[in-house]
Amino acid sequence: MNEVLRAIRERRSIRVFRPDPIEPEKLEAILEAARWAPSGRNTQPWRFVVVESKEKREELGRVVTQMDMIRTAPVTIAVLRDKDAGYDETKDIQAIGACAQNILLAAHSLGLGACWLGRLRDPQVEKIIGAKENEELMMLIVIGYPRERPAPKERKPLSELVRRI
Repeated sequence: MNEVLRAIRERRSIRVFRPDPIEPEKLEAILEAARWAPSGRNTQPWRFVVVESKEKREELGRVVTQMDMIRTAPVTIAVLRDKDAGYDETKDIQAIGACAQNILLAAHSLGLGACWLGRLRDPQVEKIIGAKENEELMMLIVIGYPRERPAPKERKPLSELVRRI
């Protein structure tokens, strides 16, 4: 199996992290992978706020339900949609999903773990991360060195998911 397909199968959502900091070059590589995601008309509607300071992570942890993950992961990346950059909200959101998958796969390939936290449309969170007026928070992604690697979960067989016509 090639390395991309292996990474897709082996990647897991990591929720418990070691306190070790992430090397700057690894974080840069993850952000590079994110910006190379496809987007309609190459609008690149994503914007990122990298939260590394313990104080900001603690502040986020007080308002987000997944507070332990945010407090213990050394980095949280807020992924925002620039409403002025895109041309179609649905396509922008789809592109940001691809961008997030690139982040998750890049983190995994570098020996890190990550977890995508959704359902965060909270003005308090947007204020903490300094979101601009034209930016809408799509998700937070926590990243760090995994304390442990979860076992693979079952997937539905393709026969339940695919129809051929």
